Amino acid sequence: MEQAKKPRPATVRPLRTAVTLDYEKILNPESLTFYNGIRPDVPVLVILAAGKGTRFGREPKCVQLVHGTPLARHSIDAFRRFSPSPVICLVGYRHDEVSGKLGSDNIYVRSDDPIGGTAFATLEAFSVSPLMEKNPALIISMGDRIVPSSIFRRIWEVHRTGAHEADLTLLTALYEPPKDRGKGRILRDQNHRVVRIIEQQDISAEKQSPEHQLLPGSIEGNCPLYVIRAASLMRHLRDLTNDNAQGQYYLTDIIQSISSQNADIRTMTVAVSDPEYDLLCADVTRPMDLALLEGHLRSTGGSLFPEESQVLQAAHAIAANRPPGQIASITRQLGELVSVIEQEKLGFKSDRPVGIGISGGRLRIAFMHPDMNRFFGPAWQMSIGAGRAGGDEQILVLVQTADDRRIHLFPTNPQYREKTDFVSSDDDTMYPGEDISDLHAYEEFGTHMSESVLLSLGYFSDDELEQRRQKNQPLPPPSLWVSNNMRRPFALVSNAIASMRTLRSGNLGARVQEHLGRDNFKGLRIASTGNIPQGGFSSSSAVTVAVKNAINAFFDIGIPPDLLVHLACQAEYGTGVRAGSLDQATEQKGQAGQGTLISSNPKDNYQILGTYPVPTDRFGVIFPYSVDRDRNAWRWSWGMYAQAVACGPLTTGEMRKMTGKAAEIAAVLTRLPLDTDFFKQIEPDLLSDGLLSQTSRLWICSILRQLPLLITQEELTQQMHASRDWYVNQSIEVYRLDEPTAIQRADITLSSLLAGWRNPLLRRATASGQVTEEKGIPLRAIVAYLFAEVAKNFRLIHDPEHWIEHVTWSQRGDRCVDIAHQKLPRRQEMESELEWERGACGPELMNRWLERYGATPFDYNRGLDDESLSPENPPEFHRLEGSNFFRGLALIDLAEAMLKQAFGSDAVAVRVNAAGQGDYFQLHVDLQKARVDDVKQFIRVAFYRRFGLLPVTDFVELHPGGGALGICLNRYDSLPQLIGHLHPLPTSAPDHS
Repeated sequence: MEQAKKPRPATVRPLRTAVTLDYEKILNPESLTFYNGIRPDVPVLVILAAGKGTRFGREPKCVQLVHGTPLARHSIDAFRRFSPSPVICLVGYRHDEVSGKLGSDNIYVRSDDPIGGTAFATLEAFSVSPLMEKNPALIISMGDRIVPSSIFRRIWEVHRTGAHEADLTLLTALYEPPKDRGKGRILRDQNHRVVRIIEQQDISAEKQSPEHQLLPGSIEGNCPLYVIRAASLMRHLRDLTNDNAQGQYYLTDIIQSISSQNADIRTMTVAVSDPEYDLLCADVTRPMDLALLEGHLRSTGGSLFPEESQVLQAAHAIAANRPPGQIASITRQLGELVSVIEQEKLGFKSDRPVGIGISGGRLRIAFMHPDMNRFFGPAWQMSIGAGRAGGDEQILVLVQTADDRRIHLFPTNPQYREKTDFVSSDDDTMYPGEDISDLHAYEEFGTHMSESVLLSLGYFSDDELEQRRQKNQPLPPPSLWVSNNMRRPFALVSNAIASMRTLRSGNLGARVQEHLGRDNFKGLRIASTGNIPQGGFSSSSAVTVAVKNAINAFFDIGIPPDLLVHLACQAEYGTGVRAGSLDQATEQKGQAGQGTLISSNPKDNYQILGTYPVPTDRFGVIFPYSVDRDRNAWRWSWGMYAQAVACGPLTTGEMRKMTGKAAEIAAVLTRLPLDTDFFKQIEPDLLSDGLLSQTSRLWICSILRQLPLLITQEELTQQMHASRDWYVNQSIEVYRLDEPTAIQRADITLSSLLAGWRNPLLRRATASGQVTEEKGIPLRAIVAYLFAEVAKNFRLIHDPEHWIEHVTWSQRGDRCVDIAHQKLPRRQEMESELEWERGACGPELMNRWLERYGATPFDYNRGLDDESLSPENPPEFHRLEGSNFFRGLALIDLAEAMLKQAFGSDAVAVRVNAAGQGDYFQLHVDLQKARVDDVKQFIRVAFYRRFGLLPVTDFVELHPGGGALGICLNRYDSLPQLIGHLHPLPTSAPDHS
């Protein structure tokens, strides 16, 4: 900026009398709110860009294009990669043109005297009054040079290192001749403290001074970049004078003013060996210098250095194939995590690497539950994420090593925190032995580990609860029962880590054991954020997937996506979730906005079987809420589920385990070879036209007839044991195991299939109308459900015109009760309180409705007797009346009946969502026959208000999102740069381009 020469002034004036501070100098006052405004805790960049640059023609030097970008904009972008915060540009010559080309996301202050000197222009920045009000740290740079993000970060570190920040930090360079020409020289005292800077033009005028004698041997010169608090800068600027060879106000004169007060002046010095040296020391005084700078940027790939390139690559990876709303949300979440980590003093080290894991949830459009092991049916689903900047519908975690042998976990949402934020990483229960090598063996190990972790956090086991019952002692609230909290974050994270430890062979296993093995693992710090709606959108598996991706990237283990899917599914076995891997596959590999039919079979590497359009122009889907499936569903099940493990009905968790193992049990009883699976036998039929051939239907009937309609756990144990030798031989033949290993594997697998559930006690209404109570597992009905569900939903895909009808048939397989909707009151009556309802509320009121209108327990064995499955007339499985997966809820059945009565049986259809048993459920609406707003209002009045349901969110709104991702940055303090890349636009400001 000290460019046009002026004669030594006739009058020497202090700067405070030469500069007028005026709000009117701000060219765009609306910019003061950009990037959340000026705050004391974030730095502000001040760029001096008021000069002309007489050798560069009509356009000011600061906007000359270099590598396709205006010269000064390079530093602005680099600063924002370091800190997404405000930038103040001092402009003068052709100020409208400069502000237009440098972008509308900066604060522009017009200088009264573009050749008044660098201090003159710097003081004019205080026309922005929040600088004095908030006292931020200012980073001052020139508009005719390029400062990389790495330099902004490093000088900021130097300024803030230690017990207190410096009074001033400046950048110096050890210049190679002739680059030292024209540079202000750094003068230091005998203690190496910076005393002052002498500008080149004043050196000859000070030939007789003692300091001048040191100049010839000095190659350390000023490389103009300064960090100083606003209030301190104002104090030292005010009394500067223009008593120098050029008659200008030098910003460098503040060094002498500050050093005279024995203040803390620090320097950061670059030398020719530094990668940024050529860029920082490039003089742009002639047009040919722009060409040299352009060549330098081209040869280095731009102004990004290795650390910055890594950040840029990370930003591109996060943004790839994600909708803008989700990118904006992830950006905000990253910023919030950084703030929380600092505020809560979570111990993340700025100079250490950090792993980032991201995973959204998933929407299952159709095909509920057929992804069970050994059935391995598909599901039609898509990955979801936040749809706007303020949304939280994806899980984001940051991980870093800890050295205290603890796993620290801090969720930003208080709902997911525990009384203590760490567990020991040395606990033996977290390290699977050599015998834990598959899903079945891991289930028992992981469940035991989850229980141990929860007990250490103050939860109560089933045994403790039973002891209290026997002693007539009060029970702790259900929110503190281990059985109700198996998917708490600590249990999910512990299983995410432990399941990775089951990898032991080859290079991959070696890398896992190197970083996560007992001898080497020193602990982790994990901070997490995100709030995928609980209840059918895979919020728990998203935590598992995000943590696995973060750890995989952080330690550079190299686990491929398909194996991550398998390990994530295995981890969930340890939290009581007995399901297939479709959810994890969709979260890991999903593409935003694509509703894909994806295989759950690991042998297929979870391949996409097809992409089918969802007829959203004709049918809408909304997601109302029912009740918490693990804590309250038993109250609303009309006796189907129990509150706790005891005699009688199963708990919701036990029921999920039983049904989740049914296909594997059936495969053993029917001796289905281990190298094939049930769905594979009928897949070609259904993919071709959505209909089962006569041959496929006969084969299904032959399988079902081999399965008992009802069998006790004791009888099942005997039949499973009878198949043990067959299973051993299959393991030897298919998996090439030696006999002892095959025997061990068979014993672990068969015992695991019978673990975690008791003999269920179920009710059903027979064909004669009689209600019967049965003890035992209705195995045929459960397996029949899987075949029927894929048949019904392939009809849905191939015959979308009858969408409501197909969804209704699908829901039959998750029905608790049969209730004829025609018997219910009319819509208007249901929207107000009925006389007979008075005095009842909650589950009691629901029971009154069911009893008053003739509800009966659903007959899950209807149409499944041997005669109905005879070879002469095999049923059409997409119209199978019986079968059940026992994931329904009486409350949802009643809601379905009420909605069909209110809007018409062909206008709406209800479906449990994903795992079912409560939480959110699906409501499909034919938009030609009912208005979504009317349906929502009916639910609020006739359903929520009537039964006292108080959902946090009335209806979940879902948005498409990208697949899961794991990234590692070499330094934690690179996160602000990443945020800057992801969030190039200021709040409520347009793009600068």
